[in-house]
Amino acid sequence: MAITTYRQTAAPGWASTSVIYQLEAAFAQLGWHGGTVSGIVTGISGYSGQTQVGTSATTFHDCRPKSGGTSIGVGDTCSFSVSRSGGNVYQVYVNRGGHGYSDGDNLVIDGDVIGGGNDMTVVVQADETNYGSTSTFYDKDVTNGSSYPWGVLRIENDNTKVYGDSYFGFQADNTKLYFSSGTSFYPYDNNSFLNKQGRYANSFRGQTYQDVLYDAPNQTNQLVTTSANTSIDMTNFEYAESNSFTLELNVYRSGIDNNFAVFSFKHPDKSSSSIDDNTYGTFFLHKFTHSLLNFDELSLGTMTYFDPAYRDMSNAHHEMHTSFGNGNSSSNDNWLGRQFMMGWNTGSNYYTMNSYLRDYINASTYPVYRPNTERVHYYRNNTYSEHSNFRGDLGLTDYTNKSPDVLNHNAVIKGLPLSSQMVPCPFYLPDDFVLINFDHASPSQNIQQNDTVTISGSEVYTVIDGAYNQTNRTRGILFCARTT
Repeated sequence: MAITTYRQTAAPGWASTSVIYQLEAAFAQLGWHGGTVSGIVTGISGYSGQTQVGTSATTFHDCRPKSGGTSIGVGDTCSFSVSRSGGNVYQVYVNRGGHGYSDGDNLVIDGDVIGGGNDMTVVVQADETNYGSTSTFYDKDVTNGSSYPWGVLRIENDNTKVYGDSYFGFQADNTKLYFSSGTSFYPYDNNSFLNKQGRYANSFRGQTYQDVLYDAPNQTNQLVTTSANTSIDMTNFEYAESNSFTLELNVYRSGIDNNFAVFSFKHPDKSSSSIDDNTYGTFFLHKFTHSLLNFDELSLGTMTYFDPAYRDMSNAHHEMHTSFGNGNSSSNDNWLGRQFMMGWNTGSNYYTMNSYLRDYINASTYPVYRPNTERVHYYRNNTYSEHSNFRGDLGLTDYTNKSPDVLNHNAVIKGLPLSSQMVPCPFYLPDDFVLINFDHASPSQNIQQNDTVTISGSEVYTVIDGAYNQTNRTRGILFCARTT
């Protein structure tokens, strides 16, 4: 099946808020926004019933109610941070805001969840403001003139499950886009730090080292417009060179799997001699199911991306990175147990983990040695070229050295794994997204995003990203989507 394409365009002179609006509109076209919710728990009018347990000072960070109010046992459920001193509960903060609650709801928290003793009843205060819609982010701050505007996407993977909602954060400056994610996001705009309040506004929430890197009511989990939150980002990459050029966000949606779409940024009016001159970050969010992915215990808040900083035009290769989740950017590498992808992570301790998995997208058409630790793609070509095509006539004149034509193989490469480093691999890209090795006889060919590669009249592909060497011949590898 053919893909569907969408395009969001911002004219020269665009502000950094433009990329947030572009992403918001693209997710609306895909139908990925989780819709409108209200009744967010933002405060507590009182709590009672609990008893003293020992003499310890302990905080329990993600205490969900077992009854009362609404949405018990699913992702809509709120939770609380409960602190004891001398064995007594002395403060309770809102952790997850949940939704669907009303002022005065009595929620019962099991005593075992807060260290033992009697159950505790919490009387909540709820915000009836509507958050999100089918066409807008769950939460955002695109204040005019802000340095780091942001938006949060709420995706419903399975709203009957505890961790069936995923929250993706996008934050932009003039040229870079920062990505974050979590199992819950607190959208209330007011910082409130006293006992029975919600603490830091606009922040990811959950359990430390399960959902978030820092205690749930911690400032470090917050998105603000004055700085990029690089403490919790899972990656960042360049999406533009400057606002002197038109900014395009091109979206390529699979016709086989509607939950799969690739996003890529480009300056269409920027002068170029290759794809590297005007094509920037390319990525896709993970949105799939798998038998190992139990949404009652695990979340899916990860992504895969082609960082333009790793597009090597000299050696004709690119890199595809698959993230492990929040706090696992190039500068952070921490354990987050709730993330599904953490099942494939390794490390010496909880703060020394892999940041991402790397897949080398190497062109087999360009004659350069690839280390045996890197991913390679099947390719055979017996056509002789004076430019180091050892796959042809090795003896230059003795054609008995030439492999038979029947062995030539430069097929479109389908069945691409999410990462070739993952065993078992939990997801394979749908077959309308492929890699194509190519060798063009002319040097300096400028192959651009949205150019086409024709295999036959009924099989045509559109270029999304890639890398190629333009010396002597134009040889490389392209990431493409099928349009015909």
